[in-house]
Amino acid sequence: MSAYKQFFPKDYAVVPFNANKQYTFNSSSADLNQIKSFSAKWSPNPIDTFNEGNIKYQQTDHLFYKNYLTKRYDKLGDGDFLYQSRILVNEVSIISIPTGLYGHKIKPQSLKLHLSNNTILIDDPYGNLIIEGTNLSNYITNPQSTLLKIGPDKGFKKYNLNINKRGLNKVNKLNTYTNNEYDDSIFLNQIYYKNVNFSEKILYSPSHKYPGIDFNGTNSEVKIPHNSKFNFNLDDDFAIEFWVNIQNNDISNEIYLIGKSTTETVLPSSLEGPSGTYSLSHSGSSQLQDIRSSSPYPFEITVKNDKRNQSQIFFKKFDGEIISTVKSDIPTGSLYHVICQTSNKSNQIWINGELRKSITQNLKLPTQNNANIYIGNKGGISNYFSGSLSQIKINNQSLNKQQIQNHYYSSIGSPYVGNIFYSNGLIVIPTQISKQGIGSVSIEGNFIIGEGSGADIIKTLSFQGSHLIYENEYKCTIDESEFNNTLNPTARKLKSINNREISDFATGSLFKPYITTVGLYNENNELLVVGKLGQPIRTSNETDTTIVLRWDT
Repeated sequence: MSAYKQFFPKDYAVVPFNANKQYTFNSSSADLNQIKSFSAKWSPNPIDTFNEGNIKYQQTDHLFYKNYLTKRYDKLGDGDFLYQSRILVNEVSIISIPTGLYGHKIKPQSLKLHLSNNTILIDDPYGNLIIEGTNLSNYITNPQSTLLKIGPDKGFKKYNLNINKRGLNKVNKLNTYTNNEYDDSIFLNQIYYKNVNFSEKILYSPSHKYPGIDFNGTNSEVKIPHNSKFNFNLDDDFAIEFWVNIQNNDISNEIYLIGKSTTETVLPSSLEGPSGTYSLSHSGSSQLQDIRSSSPYPFEITVKNDKRNQSQIFFKKFDGEIISTVKSDIPTGSLYHVICQTSNKSNQIWINGELRKSITQNLKLPTQNNANIYIGNKGGISNYFSGSLSQIKINNQSLNKQQIQNHYYSSIGSPYVGNIFYSNGLIVIPTQISKQGIGSVSIEGNFIIGEGSGADIIKTLSFQGSHLIYENEYKCTIDESEFNNTLNPTARKLKSINNREISDFATGSLFKPYITTVGLYNENNELLVVGKLGQPIRTSNETDTTIVLRWDT
């Protein structure tokens, strides 16, 4: 029997759900399905000289990366700043997937990018790209653990200080950089650059090039105002990490790399201090006050030659009575990865992933103070550093051996090699991939990574597209006395489906047909939906029969 009912909105419901469809593409099938890949590069030149790659870079930066921490509300892409790392270097590669393939969004943790060098890139749940097999616990990946981070990630934009924002040469030439900015951590610490320069640095690998800060040895500094989160006391573990190239010609006198000691910023009304203090004029409405040398401090990292004329690095903490010092030899003239940390009341110096010296601190009193952090000198007044620093971090936890070595090998201490923006179908990879972490990658046409004979081909790109599908539901109620139609010829007076006259037995109350087909029509008697049942259902002569119809659109 077929039951046909009029379609009423009150009996209608729509339930949306996602259906995930698996896709796998190689170079040729990707091209046929309009999956595009291209290189993008930052340019300081005027916009009217931009090529396609420069335009793509500006678009990507503007929509996804620029001021991501301060203007998250107007940035595209699913992401949580507490879990997603967004770093855009001067060269990136982008893979664009059409909406028709990924649908509503790319399903998280479904991406696999298989390269010809057998490296496989996958995504974590937060849109970060990592190399398959990477153990994230072997890195410091929690942004809340990194209290200070000065890459400087955007330092490449300041390599040429004499080009303005329009890409034109400045009339008044600059020799050094001086400005107030925010650091690269989620805490957005205020930092003050004074008489420094920025240049490209090769860290662990020759193929890894990152911005660094150059200090002139006479008046350069980076200052971070005092904050209590940097006051590490007796029971606090912490780690200070950086790459350093020491170029001072004479370090018979101690030079300062990083320290929270000596100088604090006070209001003009608070200039009267304890005996032995004096004030120094400083730009701005406030002045700096030099704190007595007996004031405690949580850390100082300095360099000085010993009697052998061998340069040594010192990690010091002072509680007002006792100075706890650990030291180690360190070469000059090249970049070295250094971690000075306190771990379980042990003060340690690690250089290039190896533990060089460790002592148990013998402090008894708190080491906190109100001093600013100064990088490149002592308190902004003396002991100036000549050389370069890069990837400066202060973590509120110590690192284990595996983490320290991975931070060294990855140059910037990160396992991430790019981002995927699920709802936009974009895969963004900085300028190079290595098994050690983020580096530099270039994707050319036909899914080729790199240049020349060493180029790697993307073997396959696979992901799951989440397509939003609507399930329509309609409740069709058939009264116990209701009979619509049947195609069974045995129920006709003439045994033919072409005869419309029903036999007498089919019109009585004893006739109990089985329903096999349900159809819905509108007020114009237009048939909308016809559904076939999986098996016949017998109607009841005692109650209504309700059948729920579902169909997808």
